[in-house]
Amino acid sequence: MSADYPFESLYSIQGVLLVPFISVGLMLFLLGFYVLLFGMVVYFSCTRQHMANRKLHLGWMTSLFVLSVSSAILGANVTVNEAIFGFQAAVAHDDAPLRLWMTSSVYHIIVQILSGVLYILANCIADAVLLYRYSILWGSTKRALAIPVMALFATNVIGLIGVLMDVIRILRNSTQDTSLSGTILFQAHFIASAVNSFLLSLMIAGRIWWLSQEPRHAMGCQIVRRYKKIVSMVIESGFMYSATLIAHLAIRQSLSSLGFGLDLFLAAALMVGIAPTLIILRTSLGLTESAVPDCQIISTLRFGEPPAGTAGEQSEAHAITVDFQQGTLSGCGYSEAHKLERSDAATI
Repeated sequence: MSADYPFESLYSIQGVLLVPFISVGLMLFLLGFYVLLFGMVVYFSCTRQHMANRKLHLGWMTSLFVLSVSSAILGANVTVNEAIFGFQAAVAHDDAPLRLWMTSSVYHIIVQILSGVLYILANCIADAVLLYRYSILWGSTKRALAIPVMALFATNVIGLIGVLMDVIRILRNSTQDTSLSGTILFQAHFIASAVNSFLLSLMIAGRIWWLSQEPRHAMGCQIVRRYKKIVSMVIESGFMYSATLIAHLAIRQSLSSLGFGLDLFLAAALMVGIAPTLIILRTSLGLTESAVPDCQIISTLRFGEPPAGTAGEQSEAHAITVDFQQGTLSGCGYSEAHKLERSDAATI
């Protein structure tokens, strides 16, 4: 969301020209990248019927795309309008029209509310995707989900309260203390979202690494490379969004050194959707198969799922008689590899 900056910063040449150029320019670059990613995800989801939970992931990605892109576009609209009024203020040395527009324009208020609320909703869906992956790997018991659910719920509630306080300040044209409270809450939401996203991604990656120990030892270096790619992919997706939020907060706090009020909220609004979409796309492009080119090894990873047209006993026999080329797995390895494969297919 837009922020309030001192007159000499906001209405300088840097503040008037660089803020919309950098913020909106970066947003347009990420938007083009996001549209390409989303189009490819939709294409692969529609053409590859074997993808696990295809409809669920497609629904999540579509909702994320609509919410995050809408939030970014509305935020860009606010940024451009503020730049226009700011340029007029810099020329006339009078900021009254800008302040009147910011506090009295119904259009500006509605757009700002929608931008913030849509971003929070997109963040909720991204958190739900992370929580779903976490529950598949760690279990869906109350004990395993209690802390992550409470942390994610509190984070998004704080963000909504921050948006509402900012809106109340605009409507009432209240004192700086109210504005400061809303800004602090929204910044707290950014920090909590960055921490939650990165920690959950680490826990998911760590669980995949732990469950893959026996399959990796039994099936050789090719499986090791496969799961290294899976783990790195999960960590990257969490780090991208967290790094964007941290950069956004760091730049906002460094106003005095920059000399102008740069705001990366537009980039953050898009990254909340880009990060999970990118991991779905990389999986759709066949990361699993490219990491493990041997078809016999791929078949061993799916020994827990009965092939079409055969009974359960035939499936079990098929699993045991597969040529591993490096020996057979133990009974415990069956359980762990099967659980991990199902987890990978469901979560990634």
